[in-house]
Amino acid sequence: MRPNVRTASAGALVSLLVFGAACSRRVPESRITSVEARIDGITCPTCVPPLEASLRRQYHKSAIEVDDDKDMATVRFADHESFSASEFRAAVERVRMRVVTIRVQACGKVEASNGDKWLTAGSSRFLVRSDRELPLNEPLCVDGTLDTRADPAVFHVSAFSVQSASGS
Repeated sequence: MRPNVRTASAGALVSLLVFGAACSRRVPESRITSVEARIDGITCPTCVPPLEASLRRQYHKSAIEVDDDKDMATVRFADHESFSASEFRAAVERVRMRVVTIRVQACGKVEASNGDKWLTAGSSRFLVRSDRELPLNEPLCVDGTLDTRADPAVFHVSAFSVQSASGS
């Protein structure tokens, strides 16, 4: 009888650990997680260090990558470091380059206000446009492009996933 008690106890312990792990999953923090921008003016490998330095001066805790073959600059934001489209653009323009497009990955919530939908991700807030219906007031992670020519900036969502504490 003793081996059955051990087996039952082991099974109960494994179930408890699996349940506990599922309960400890957290919804991702509301924030911009990364920005990938196509940059006009990266004409050769010697253009990379000045742009990296300018971006690093603005986002000193974040991971910065500049690819001269693809004319792209990517910032993967460190926890508690925020994104501002105007500050990002200024960092690029300091080295006489120009932001062409901005792709953003973020986690936050979409809320309705006065007939419009707004994404709040950390300290950033953008007007939202999407071909698909986005759930309101639910934690989401989104991917899309940011149009900063308009005021307020418009976030065009191309993909999203609903986040939950249970991981489903």
